[in-house]
Amino acid sequence: MKKKERIIGLPRNVFFLGLTSFFNDFSSEMILSILPAFFISVLKTGAASLGLVEGIADFSANVIKIYSGRFSDKIQKKKIFAVSGYVLSVFTRPFYYFVGSVAGVVGLRVADRIGKGLRDSPRDALISLSTPEGEMGRAFGYHRAMDTAGAIVGPLVAFLILRQFPQGFNIIFVTAFVVGLAALASLVLVKEIKVMAQNRKEVASSPYAFPLQFKLYLASMFLLSLGTLPVAILLFRAKDIGFIIASIPLFYMIYSISYALFSAPAGRVADKIGEKKVIFFGYFALLAGYLVLGTAQSLLMLIAGFLLVGVFSALTDGTQRAHVANIIPGGYHGSAFGYLNAVIGFGYLFAGIVGGYLWQNFGAVSALGASVIAVILGLILFSIRAK
Repeated sequence: MKKKERIIGLPRNVFFLGLTSFFNDFSSEMILSILPAFFISVLKTGAASLGLVEGIADFSANVIKIYSGRFSDKIQKKKIFAVSGYVLSVFTRPFYYFVGSVAGVVGLRVADRIGKGLRDSPRDALISLSTPEGEMGRAFGYHRAMDTAGAIVGPLVAFLILRQFPQGFNIIFVTAFVVGLAALASLVLVKEIKVMAQNRKEVASSPYAFPLQFKLYLASMFLLSLGTLPVAILLFRAKDIGFIIASIPLFYMIYSISYALFSAPAGRVADKIGEKKVIFFGYFALLAGYLVLGTAQSLLMLIAGFLLVGVFSALTDGTQRAHVANIIPGGYHGSAFGYLNAVIGFGYLFAGIVGGYLWQNFGAVSALGASVIAVILGLILFSIRAK
């Protein structure tokens, strides 16, 4: 790849898509980080309702992810899906200003997640098709790092607003929308990438029969995602042990700092030792995080738990995608990422609904224990498939 096509050593598209993700997550995580506080103080409800909202929202995105990936492969246009998805998500944010019920939040979160469903698979395909062999881990690690850097700044800004204005949720919603517009502006600099004409013909004429190895990988990812409780639910642990609700965004920020610090190094390590090992280490970090959060009774243990969960996300999020990019031919990346994002999303759907219900009605230990079982089963299947 020519030097002029790189920015700070990264392919041009990878750099600007990272910038887009930074601003988008700055915007979206401002809202996500305050949802537990918003549900408690404004909507007068708890973990079960929030888990249901997140589950329905993720469900809405899952089917979209499959078809957006496949269709982008067929017509060989990735950018239009990425742009449409980001536009839809960003323009939901000012409407939180008018929400006064759980149903209203459901509608906005569904629209937001549909936007995510439209953009994720084609965007991941754009990254993979813009990246030379041997650099996939680095490219996806950088993207995850930028994504999470925005997720650090967003909750911090949300906390500062709530500290100054304890009921300033509407200020957060408007600020999130303005920041989201910067994400849309950075997309202008992203270029479309097309594969060879031969691959275009193959994709258009017949569906790709994915190998058994990939199907087993998807099955293991579903189980592992089933055991991954949404961070929004884990944040209720802060309230459980006595912290004020205005402090909740800070714990999300701690998670995001850990995520951002380890994302890029995780990608480089994956390029050297292989994605499988890094994914294993990531889920072991999640199990350790669940153990710490389940037994936490102090600020230090709570911080340690969210740091470990952040390490988990850093080691697995980009690496799972890089692994797909390395085992599936380039002409089918949109479809492959669509299926991967879908099975992970369906896992998150059940994790959110069941996890939130267990957390609210039977306590944190029950929800965390059920999640541990799902992760262990997923690791067993992943281990069998990896041999």
